Amino acid sequence: MGLLNVTIGMNALLVFGVLNRVMISEWQINAALVGIFVCAHYVVCPMRALAGYASDTKPLWGYRRTPYIVGGMLVAFGSLLLILHSAQWIRSQPVWGSLACGFAFALWGLGLNAASVPYLALMSDLSGPHRARTISVAWFMMVAFGIVATGIVIAKYFDLNLSKLSADVTALDAAALDRVLQQLFYTVIGISLILMAAAVIGLEPRRQASDASAEAAEKPPTLGETIAIMTADRDSKIFFAVVALGIFGVNAQDVLLEPYGAQVLRMSLADTTRLQPLWGGATLISMLFAGFVLARRIARKKMAITGAVLSALSLGVVIVAADLGTSALRAGVFTLGIGNGIFAVGALSMMMDMTRPGQAATYLGVWGIAQAIAQGLAGLTAGVGRAGLELATGRIGLAYQGVFALEALALVATVCLLMLMGRATPQRQDQERRDTRRGVERLADAVSAS
Repeated sequence: MGLLNVTIGMNALLVFGVLNRVMISEWQINAALVGIFVCAHYVVCPMRALAGYASDTKPLWGYRRTPYIVGGMLVAFGSLLLILHSAQWIRSQPVWGSLACGFAFALWGLGLNAASVPYLALMSDLSGPHRARTISVAWFMMVAFGIVATGIVIAKYFDLNLSKLSADVTALDAAALDRVLQQLFYTVIGISLILMAAAVIGLEPRRQASDASAEAAEKPPTLGETIAIMTADRDSKIFFAVVALGIFGVNAQDVLLEPYGAQVLRMSLADTTRLQPLWGGATLISMLFAGFVLARRIARKKMAITGAVLSALSLGVVIVAADLGTSALRAGVFTLGIGNGIFAVGALSMMMDMTRPGQAATYLGVWGIAQAIAQGLAGLTAGVGRAGLELATGRIGLAYQGVFALEALALVATVCLLMLMGRATPQRQDQERRDTRRGVERLADAVSAS
């Protein structure tokens, strides 16, 4: 199941880690225009609710989740190639190339949204009461293999191929760089197709014809009725705000840590480059710890609260690091990663637990809209907020600290909302019991299940 997350990480790396830099630096495309392109996939986030509802109510060939996952990922893979070629087209036809590139990014978002919600629903269907472990392993695979390992391989690929053409990347002719990029994109997409097939084939049990006919006789609620049920539930409405504020609180710092270290603490390029790996490593460690240790001892809601509190306190350390120095910043970044990982596992587990039978994908889709909106606002606030505060105060350090403080306030509000929730899940109490099995017992259960 985690292999699909690996493909998502690989393809996101192509867009945000490779093409984003090439478009701005090598092809000299306006950075604001590139920012609009990259954010286009957030605009189509309402597709998540539609994809979830279709996955719940419109099974295809006896499968609820698999056809939508495969179809969405195929659209995303094809859109990546369209993104590459349309971005190249901008250099000769700026207007038509830009329109094509914006369309390609939106289509990429549609494919990912159509696939990701049924994928989460399938993860919820199959993992049962052990969702926290499933989430921690799947996201660990995405970051460790889909992003980190793939990034190392791509960097080596550029070293081997670009060094043959010129010692200076900026001196490469456009045709040579185009060939290298096309070979990279087609290779990664080919590998992604293989991994996707391995991830989904035989994973979802096919429904029998008798079960399908029995369900067909029962008219499912419409999407509007399902959303009405959600909005009528107090905890569901609160959790929508929890997702939005929590995602905003843990994402707005992504693009600010390195420039904060450089412009305020006077750190070198090598030192600031190490900040994101430090944060990412701490996040991975904490996600595994939360999924395999904390999940057996505390409820999902308490886990999410713990992660949010730790993240807010860590942002406080990052703020005072302007006076305390680089060691304090590194400590703050590391503990921020720990808090973010614990919050992610707790919140995602709650999200899956709060779905209702037969409507899991629809619920996940609606909450996914809150997640996508919050991610887009986090990136926008990080850039615009920092620039606005610097203009208003004339102090760049205070501008960074103001954005970090706003993140911390969002996390404090998230904790308050979580504490207002009357229950961790609307499902049976037996699913909230701690997993007290010993390691050998869990291994035996896993073997027997296989």
